[in-house]
Amino acid sequence: MSGFRSPAVATPRRLLASDGSIRLDWLTNPYGPSVQVQDLLAGSDELHLPSGPREARLHVRLAQQLGVPPERLLLANGMDELLGMVCLWRRERGPLVLFPPSDPTDERRAVQRGMDVIRFPRAASFALDLDLDACGALPRGTTALITAPNDPTGTPLGAQDAVRLLRSCELVVIDERHGEYSGRTLLPLVGEFDNLLVLQSYETWAGLTGLPFAYAIGPPPLLRDLSAFRRPGGVTAGAVVAAWATLDDLAYVRAAARRVREERGRLFRMLRKLNVVRPHPSWANFVLARVERGDADGVARELARRGIQVHRPAHPELSRALRISATRPEQTDALKRALIEIAAEL
Repeated sequence: MSGFRSPAVATPRRLLASDGSIRLDWLTNPYGPSVQVQDLLAGSDELHLPSGPREARLHVRLAQQLGVPPERLLLANGMDELLGMVCLWRRERGPLVLFPPSDPTDERRAVQRGMDVIRFPRAASFALDLDLDACGALPRGTTALITAPNDPTGTPLGAQDAVRLLRSCELVVIDERHGEYSGRTLLPLVGEFDNLLVLQSYETWAGLTGLPFAYAIGPPPLLRDLSAFRRPGGVTAGAVVAAWATLDDLAYVRAAARRVREERGRLFRMLRKLNVVRPHPSWANFVLARVERGDADGVARELARRGIQVHRPAHPELSRALRISATRPEQTDALKRALIEIAAEL
């Protein structure tokens, strides 16, 4: 898998659905994967073969890039598979602790795999605001799962809260799928605690949603237990090739993620100046905004009528909220025009 050269500056990709609508509900990087992904996939004549040897080489290379020993790294076919493995592994140990409002898929996945779920609601600011007494009363064998930054609130996880969880739970799993947009990671804590797994992915920030690739970093004993629930065939050949090509062109994908991060700031400032919604600070590639005039369903419908799709979180406590993805400047400008029109009609 030799490298191909591509520009370090991100060039625009299409962010329109087949019906021409602007998709501000999608979470994948609007600039797409490195062009080397397409080149390497098109040039491969082994996609129909088991990926064992190539996956082993990718494992070593990724460990070097992350600065961790290979035995502290486990590869998987995307974050959904990795989290499913965690649930199967931990379901006989104890309950899963979640921190809503968060991605409802986490609870559905856990329940489908036979886990009990405990919910710790977040504070009004969407911070964890952990109650020490409640943490101390958690059942034996508890696994805590937290996405950082959180979806749909964009809230980060501070090191102090992470350490508090690590001292209260048998296992803490931190899902950092959106971490590249925050510029933060809690990966250094893996070397200090023997009950922490950090999960990362190329699916959103690196544009590999269609070729899911994720990995867990943690103590070798935990990864050995987790690997017992791994897919027998390992990571698919296409995902291995795509991840290798991404490593060949990290300058491109990081430049693309940086542009999205900058546009998130612009999106936040634009929304804050309008009187239709009130945005919350975010460390992800989206902004959660509370509708201040009208109702959230109505504003979402009016945006859709103008060809702009946004996400309506399903949580009861977010009944007035929209999650709006940061994409490209022209998409932010189109959203601004639409919101001004809607405001004039309210």
